[in-house]
Amino acid sequence: MKKLLLLVAAATLMLGATAATPKIATQAKQASVLKLNQVAKTDVNKEYTATGMLKSQANAGAMRAKAAVTPEGETKPYMFSAYLSSLFGMSYYSGIAVNISKSEDGSKVFFDNMFPMSFNNGETWVQGNVSTDGTSVVIPADVSVAEMDWTDSAGELHTDICYVGELVLSGPDEEGYYTIEGVKEAVYAKDGDTYFVEDDLNNPMRYIALFDYEPDGSIYAWDYMLCPSFEPAPEGLEVVELPEGAEPAEFIYYYNDSWEEPVMEKGLVYVDGDDVYMNDLTPGLDAWVKGTKDKLGTTVTFPQGQFLGIDGYYLFYTPFYVDGEVDEDGYLIVKPGDFELTFDPETGVYSNLDENKYSAYGLIDGSLYDYANSYQVKPYAGDVPAVPSDPYNLEIYDYTASWGQYCLYYDLDPLDVDGNWINPENLSYYLYVDGEQYTLTPEVFTMLEENMDLIPYGFADGWDIGNGYIYVGEPLMTTLGVQAVYTVGEETNYSNVVSVDLEGNVTVVPAPQLNPDGLNNVTAKQITSVAIYDAEGRKLDAAQKGVNVVKMVASDGTVKAVKMYKK
Repeated sequence: MKKLLLLVAAATLMLGATAATPKIATQAKQASVLKLNQVAKTDVNKEYTATGMLKSQANAGAMRAKAAVTPEGETKPYMFSAYLSSLFGMSYYSGIAVNISKSEDGSKVFFDNMFPMSFNNGETWVQGNVSTDGTSVVIPADVSVAEMDWTDSAGELHTDICYVGELVLSGPDEEGYYTIEGVKEAVYAKDGDTYFVEDDLNNPMRYIALFDYEPDGSIYAWDYMLCPSFEPAPEGLEVVELPEGAEPAEFIYYYNDSWEEPVMEKGLVYVDGDDVYMNDLTPGLDAWVKGTKDKLGTTVTFPQGQFLGIDGYYLFYTPFYVDGEVDEDGYLIVKPGDFELTFDPETGVYSNLDENKYSAYGLIDGSLYDYANSYQVKPYAGDVPAVPSDPYNLEIYDYTASWGQYCLYYDLDPLDVDGNWINPENLSYYLYVDGEQYTLTPEVFTMLEENMDLIPYGFADGWDIGNGYIYVGEPLMTTLGVQAVYTVGEETNYSNVVSVDLEGNVTVVPAPQLNPDGLNNVTAKQITSVAIYDAEGRKLDAAQKGVNVVKMVASDGTVKAVKMYKK
C-alpha cells in the first residue's frame, strides 16, 4: 500500500484551500524565468513552455559523471541550492549534499559536482580559480564533466560529452524566446566560504548550463539553472540515535500518507524514562525521532528541527499544522510546529488523529519532502495466523501482438479479512491461469533459475515479475487469477481466488484443492460436488452475469456457499 514517490526535488508544499478535505499539493517554488529558444538535437522532440521547460529531456538516458580534475586540500561538506529547468518546469532545489575543497594557497576551489541534480556526487570534480582580489571564482567552460546517453526516434543510441558553462543569449524574438549563441566561463561570487551566482531572480539572465556541442557547431543545453549557490553545511549536526544497548519494541504505525492513502506498516518504538523514540514518524525514511513525555505521561512531544541525516539532501524533522488561513493565491498556509501524540497507558497506543496536524520531514529552509497525518501507533503482539484479504483491482493488458505476453496487474495488501495488518514477510501468492494453479518455469520466466509455485509478496525478477504485476507468456489463456497465502509457523491460510478475463469480468471463488471452505477453514478437504445458482436459487449450468452463488459440498458433508459477481 505504500505509495511510489515521484518527487524529483524537495519542494515547498501548500494546502489547496478549495479542497473539501484538506489536501496537500506539491508546489515547486517558481522562478520568473525567460523563455529559452534552444537548438534541438536531430530527431529529438523539442517543446517549450513559458518557463523554458525541455521535454526533449524525456529522451535522455543515463548520465555518467567522470572526474575532470583531482581535488586538493581537505574536503568539507556543503549544501547546494538552485532553480533548475526540468520536465516539470522551473523547480527549486535546496539542501543537496555536496563537497568542496580548497588548495593550500587558496587560489583554487574544487567542486565535487556542479550539477548535483543530474548525476551523482563525488564523481565529477571541477576546478574553479579564485580571482586576484578574492571576490569571485571562475569555472572554465572547456572542461568535460559527464557523458549523456540519449536515443533518437529511430532507436539509435548516441553519447554526448557534456560541459558546464554560462549561456550566452541573444533576443528576445517576437515570441519572447532567447537563442543560445554560445557559452562562456561561469563566474561565481565568493563571500568567505560561500559561492554563488549573483543575479536578479525577477529578471534573470545568467543561466548556468550542462551542455554539449553539436556537429553543426550549435549548442544544446541538457539542463540549465538559475541562482546556484554553495554554502557550508551547518556544523554540529547529530543524527538522533537510540541509547547504547536499547532494545526497541515492534509497533504497527497507522497513518494517512501524503496521497491521503491509509498506510499500515511495522515500525519500532523505544521508551527510556520520559524519552520516547519512534522510527516511522518520517514516512518512508526510517529515521529516529525523539520525543518527551509530559508530567502526566499522557502526551509525547516531538520537537521540530531534529537532524535526520543525509539522503542526498540534509534532512530535518519538520512537522507542521494548518488552521484554515490562506495566502493571496488561495492556498492554506503551512505553519511549523512540534508534533504531539497522546499516550493511553491502558492500551499502550500513541495517537494523533487531528487531520490538520502533520508529521513531516524536509530541508533546512523549511521545504517539505514527505508528510503524513492521522497517526495511531499500536503495540505489535507478534505474528499470529490470519486469513489474508483478497487480491483486487485485477486487469489484463494484451501484449501478445508485440511481445507474445499478457500482463496481469493486481493489488494485494498485507491485511487480513478484518483489515488488520499482517506481516508481509509471511505473505505470498499463487498465480492461476484458466482457473488452474500455475507454475512459473525458467523456460517462460527467463530470469528464474528454478520452478516457482508460491511467489513471495513483493518479489521481483527484474523483468517479468514485480510488486503488483506479472507478465504471462501463455497466448491461449482466457483468465488470470491471484490467491493470497499467509503462513505463520505450521498454519497456512488462503484468500479466495480472484480471477479476471480479457474483457474485464471478475470472478471470486475458493480454490478447491487448497481451501474448499473459503475463509473459515484452513484445512484442505476433498470436494465431492460443486453447483452454481442464481440469486433466486435457480441452478445454472455456468456462471451468468450478475450475482451467482457457488455451493460446494466436501467429503465430510460440510457445505460452503460463496457469492460470486460476474460483470
